[in-house]
Amino acid sequence: MNIETALAEAREVLQSAAAEVVRDPQTNSVRRLALHFSEALQAENMSRADAGAMVAALGRSALQDRIDRFREYHALSELGARRKTARTALEAATDEGFDAFRDLVEAQPTGAVFTAHPTFSMRPDGYAAFADALAGGDLNVSNDALQAPRGGIDLATEHAAAQEAILRAQDAVSALRGDALAIAAERFPDQWKALRPRIASIASWVGYDLDGRTDIHWSASIALRLREKASQLRRYALSLAGAPDLAARLSKAAAATDAEANAFSGDLLDPDTVVKAANLLTGANADRLVSLAPAVAELDALIAAEADAEKAKSLMLVRAEMETVGLGTALTHLRVNAAQVRSALSDELGVDDDPENFGRVALAKAADEARSTPEIPVNFGSLFLEQMTARRQFMLCKQIVKHIDADAPIRFLIAEIERPATIMGAIYLARRFGVANRVDISPLFETPEALERGGRFMEQLFDEPEYMLQVRERGRISIQLGYSDSGRFMGQVAAALSAERLQVLTARELKRRGVAGLPVLVFNTHGESMGRGAHPASFMERLNHTTTPWVMKKFEEAGAPFIRETSFQGGDGYLHFSTPETALSSMLHLAMNAWRQPRPETGDLYYADINYSWDVYRALKRWQEELFENEGYRVALSAFGPNLLYTTGSRKTKRQGGKVAGPRALRAIPNNAILQQLCIVANVCGGLGEAAGPEAERFQKHIAGSPRLRSAIDLAVRGRVLSSLNVLRAYASLFDPSFWLALAVWSKDEAAGDAGRALSRALSEQSGADVALGRLAAHLGDDLSRFDRLLAAANLGPTPGERRAGRVDLHLLHALRIALVMQGLMIVARTPPFSRRHDMSREDLFERAFALQFREIANLLTDVFPDRARDIAALGGLQEQGEEDAGPHGYKAVHAKIIAPLREVADLLDDITLAVSHAYGAFG
Repeated sequence: MNIETALAEAREVLQSAAAEVVRDPQTNSVRRLALHFSEALQAENMSRADAGAMVAALGRSALQDRIDRFREYHALSELGARRKTARTALEAATDEGFDAFRDLVEAQPTGAVFTAHPTFSMRPDGYAAFADALAGGDLNVSNDALQAPRGGIDLATEHAAAQEAILRAQDAVSALRGDALAIAAERFPDQWKALRPRIASIASWVGYDLDGRTDIHWSASIALRLREKASQLRRYALSLAGAPDLAARLSKAAAATDAEANAFSGDLLDPDTVVKAANLLTGANADRLVSLAPAVAELDALIAAEADAEKAKSLMLVRAEMETVGLGTALTHLRVNAAQVRSALSDELGVDDDPENFGRVALAKAADEARSTPEIPVNFGSLFLEQMTARRQFMLCKQIVKHIDADAPIRFLIAEIERPATIMGAIYLARRFGVANRVDISPLFETPEALERGGRFMEQLFDEPEYMLQVRERGRISIQLGYSDSGRFMGQVAAALSAERLQVLTARELKRRGVAGLPVLVFNTHGESMGRGAHPASFMERLNHTTTPWVMKKFEEAGAPFIRETSFQGGDGYLHFSTPETALSSMLHLAMNAWRQPRPETGDLYYADINYSWDVYRALKRWQEELFENEGYRVALSAFGPNLLYTTGSRKTKRQGGKVAGPRALRAIPNNAILQQLCIVANVCGGLGEAAGPEAERFQKHIAGSPRLRSAIDLAVRGRVLSSLNVLRAYASLFDPSFWLALAVWSKDEAAGDAGRALSRALSEQSGADVALGRLAAHLGDDLSRFDRLLAAANLGPTPGERRAGRVDLHLLHALRIALVMQGLMIVARTPPFSRRHDMSREDLFERAFALQFREIANLLTDVFPDRARDIAALGGLQEQGEEDAGPHGYKAVHAKIIAPLREVADLLDDITLAVSHAYGAFG
């Protein structure tokens, strides 16, 4: 088959069917094309290999489009000009004198945090091809690299990928520091050596994040932290050609650290191994470094004495890196869940939340205990014996500070926070284990309730003297904002507006109390897709969307220096650091956003008419919350949707423990990935038609008169472009008994007719997924049609015709998937009868098939119908004559016609999933 010809023919089928909508509004072009492909597969006019070639061609095109959008997103063609603009901003700062310039470059108003969310959606050669294409322009990649990863991914792989991105980030920040030093040397020749430029921070929680997972042993975190230390020590040594004695000592320290890391990579469930590893790390060793203070002091003297400006600059860059990341490649973020902290507090203090009073009694008790708690000694035996996660993580902090890096601060993030008492309790634990002076404790506001009550939460913390004492001693207030759970429960537009409000209320409360000069650090853990808060317009818009100009203005008015950190999540996020150019672009965007903070436009209607704006917010949030309870939405997210996905990370897709079931048990990334794979990113674009309500004209005026609202609408418009109800309705047909019966009646192939009847009968006994999905499509269609009218009236976004034209290849991929699913279902229906002794019935097979578990079915059938070919070959050495080769053994036909084809279908479905995800710019 000529693939280009076949694709051209498919596009004609799609276009022809779409034209019939005028005469028949229920015409579904995606289903029509799926039937076209299904008939070709059934008649063997198209093989599964042909289908795979079509998927590869469409995947290649989708990946190229993604690369082009990514290049434009970063404005890589303007990278040189943007760096010159940054230098101009630095030069302008010198006009205010040396002190003002030093304040600018020694501050760290921005930072990047690398996290290991499960978005490692491509194979390593796929990511490499992406990076090569960014650098060279053309996508040169084999079809194999376009396939989805086969098998899982482990923490070690994630950590290695993060480290590659982190080192490029370090190089980029070093380049910006070099620009600052070059300008300073020219403008302040007598003072510039006193500069210690920071520019931006770099941090990571890869290997230290225990929110919702129990599979990272404390020893793994220690081993990874030691490997990072060794890597950074070698980096320092290689950079110190001008200080050979210091470089030699750092190299010896790196070798010692490697040995320590190896010791902690053994079986730390064995007490003897713990003792040996601990004694190696804690015992006397002249080569070990736990603080860089002596090295920095030595560099101070060398820099002061160095007459050559370039050599001095080289030493100063190493010193700046030492003072920024310390004895590690990045600053360490530990993350736990609020429930884990509450468990420790309940056990140790008898403190339980009292939700009726927002935890006020528990807060007071935790604060009182924190005020007077004595520090207790900790060793690695303490870690080995401790069973409570929160206590163990604070012990881990202590051991890192004591034996690995005494200087660098550690961020302690607490997810799913809802009560201030949990933060005060964490402060108690930090003091209990002697790390309060090195740890920043940060609440994560992510759930809708936490975001909505976050202002009151912070107000209550500010009322507590012990909390204010802690943050003053640490020198900053730290909070974290999430766009995962909030985005899936209340929608991304409402989540962004709610997160903005929390920041404004925090700034307002600081201003009211006259708390000036205390920096506030806001870490935005948005993801890489629209569904997790990443604005698709541009990198700068991504930054301004999560922390708006209005927010920055409010903190400025409060006299609170503002620090914003941005997350880069998993493999898709690391693409922003996949080449030296993208890394420099990313750090330039972060720095420029901080140095040249955009001013909010005066008269912005979103803020000027906040009562109406908040009515829109509430209506949007209510629609999204009702959507999550919609029966069809639950079916889409839980019945078969999860099996459209493949493994993209080491963390589980479902939350561990608890009584939560159904869609609520899913994590945000698989939740969003399923919506992508069904072509209905409703949590991005849904609800705005409803929210505009009876005052659509007023809503249009707000869009025209509010850059803030327009930014949010632009996010939703992109989601609307990539949503197609025809696709959802076509998937619904797969679960319609009458659809299969009609196919059986009209089929010219007797075997296909029998399979269709069997599927129709089996579906008749199912729960009516087709009806639920059809009702969901109608519900979404009502809202989206109103949103479309709103966009047309406001002259925003592409027209319906332009949207359809832009989705052609996406529709081709979905039609191919539906045809392959149809083939997979018919293959299962042809499975020969088998004995019930296998603890499985034919009904069980159908149930799994309708959940699209084709690979699992193939594995099960391999046990039911074993292929004895290998056994026969192995028995060929028997000398005794017998009848083992007298007749057929095993089930070769079942393997050839059922099992092997099901595996092929499963692999192709995964490849389609990857190709579809390219359209959205990230997996989930």
